[in-house]
Amino acid sequence: MTIRRIVRAWPVALLLLGMSGCFNPFDPRIAPTTGIYVPPPTPNSPQNVIRLFEWCWKNRDITVYKEILTEDFRFVFALGDSAGNQFRDEPVTREMELNIARNLFVGGGSAPPASSIFLVLDPTLRALPDSRPGKNPKWHNEIVTSVDLSIKTDGGAEYRIMGNARFFVVRGDSARIPQELGFRPDSTRWYIDQWNDETLQGGAAATVLGPAGPAELRVARPGDPVTVPPVARAPRRPRASAALAPPPFEMTWGQLNALYAR
Repeated sequence: MTIRRIVRAWPVALLLLGMSGCFNPFDPRIAPTTGIYVPPPTPNSPQNVIRLFEWCWKNRDITVYKEILTEDFRFVFALGDSAGNQFRDEPVTREMELNIARNLFVGGGSAPPASSIFLVLDPTLRALPDSRPGKNPKWHNEIVTSVDLSIKTDGGAEYRIMGNARFFVVRGDSARIPQELGFRPDSTRWYIDQWNDETLQGGAAATVLGPAGPAELRVARPGDPVTVPPVARAPRRPRASAALAPPPFEMTWGQLNALYAR
């Protein structure tokens, strides 16, 4: 009788062993930050499309990122940000923004890709009528949020961006949807058609980008010529703190885009 019970138990034991080898999204090796996989938000409101933007950056997901930018998307540099000078005649379009994101998220550009991205937007996002002329609030909204972005790269560099971002969003039945997505006009889906960088405010100090990446700090002012100062060397530290990591480079989001555009 005992032998029969043992024989009957073997299939159950083998099933449990097989299940232990299945994909587990809660495995810390798969979800190293929290141990819990967070699915992407559904962009069914002005607030949720910005939450999906936040999710794409945190998860470095270029595939989903493609689905939230309209065909006529534009990135607008902060006023006085010298990094925007090289884009005056050729604004950052959807194609360029996706190329920048791809270089940052997965690599392929001249700068090392990110090994981790931590982005925090306002916990509560408020949608307001679009302030641009001729925009009907039924289809066009505007969201301003604070941003706190920390990036670590495979090359060992660390970047920090703080300030505000202003997003202009459009409902799916009024948006210019890229044909490649195969999406139809949909009043229950929202897209981003313009992103204004406001991480440089009041002439705050900003990192100037040189060929090797972030360089020495200076105060950026409207009308400043584009200059590339020599790359700043980290100051010598006392021996007792020699093992401490240097602080991250503080930069604008526009300067991050300029760095990963090539």
